[in-house]
Amino acid sequence: MAKATLTISSKNYSSWSLRGWLLAKFAGLEFEEVVTAPDDPSARAELLLLSSSILVPCLRHEGATVWDTLAIGEYLNEIMPQAGLLPDDRIQRAHCRSISGEIHSGFTTLRSSLPVNLKGHFPGFKIWSRAQADIERVCAIWRDCLSLSGGPF
Repeated sequence: MAKATLTISSKNYSSWSLRGWLLAKFAGLEFEEVVTAPDDPSARAELLLLSSSILVPCLRHEGATVWDTLAIGEYLNEIMPQAGLLPDDRIQRAHCRSISGEIHSGFTTLRSSLPVNLKGHFPGFKIWSRAQADIERVCAIWRDCLSLSGGPF
């Protein structure tokens, strides 16, 4: 059995859960995946026991309980620095944290108008102008990161 558990909701419909799962996978952490439905009252009660905010993902590892994607990334970088989740250089790491914070707390119009559905296909879908501005900012962030890093990631 894995030393760690990662409680998530759908990786298809929850970018928060998907981000936590990807971080743990990219770090190489062995973990048990616990999937819970956030709209199920008994699942909400279980999530409340894991995190007072009832948020997923929630990583439990060696006595630590971490329920925020940024905090999970920082935690995994501390325990598994060889995975390279964050840059070694402090200036590059600060840049990475700034971008992560912007993405983590911003883009509310994009999130509300274009919710995650990795399996969905909606040809001809009209994107709101405010959501388009968020999309353009995300693209600018990626272009900047690729330019600074030399790519491909």
